[in-house]
Amino acid sequence: MLYTYAILIAPVPDNLPLGITGKPIQYLQCDRLIAVIEPDVDIEALKLLPEESLMQVIVYHDRLICELFCDRTLLPLRFGTAFVSIEALETYLQAESEKLLTSLQRLDGYAEFLITGSAIAPKSEVATKLKGKDYLLSKRSQYLQQEQWRSQLQQEVLDYRQAITDYLNPEIYKPEFQHVETQGSEDVRVYALLPRSQVDDLQAFLRSWQEQHSHWQIAWSQALPPYHFLN
Repeated sequence: MLYTYAILIAPVPDNLPLGITGKPIQYLQCDRLIAVIEPDVDIEALKLLPEESLMQVIVYHDRLICELFCDRTLLPLRFGTAFVSIEALETYLQAESEKLLTSLQRLDGYAEFLITGSAIAPKSEVATKLKGKDYLLSKRSQYLQQEQWRSQLQQEVLDYRQAITDYLNPEIYKPEFQHVETQGSEDVRVYALLPRSQVDDLQAFLRSWQEQHSHWQIAWSQALPPYHFLN
């Protein structure tokens, strides 16, 4: 099988990192498109690897894509993507040429960033000495405070995204977002597609936002291939 890591635009890169079998990768050019490949990979054998060994191979797959992405815009492919022959891969590249080129041009100069945020919730406790109606009223008040807090956090997540968009000027740069909540409303994960050249200045600008919202702890990943923004 012809294991395939990613698709990029010509010219062919100079670097030849080692693939998952320990051999240097190869490049297959088809008109303006280039596929990053590794011949003679036994896909079925990969599926039979012990879980720990399989995870190591998956990490190596992602690491290789990230290494190539440092120097070139690319479309990353899922772990395990393979073609039965060079002819089959060339047929795919020719058939999907327009779509792949459009995606690569749209993503040129951009990278994906995972923005994680954790909000420190204010302490709210029901007085244990209260009984009957007073206890129920206290519980209701606590519930309403929690709902107000969740609503505030949801709005602040949107405000943070809007601050990014406004800073970049959407008429020049077109940021994209995918918002994923995890472990309740106080922990959020936002995938953002942003221009790499603007990120350092953008993060410096956003520190003032975080200073005004000190209950948030926000962290950014390094620049990643656009896994979540492929058409």
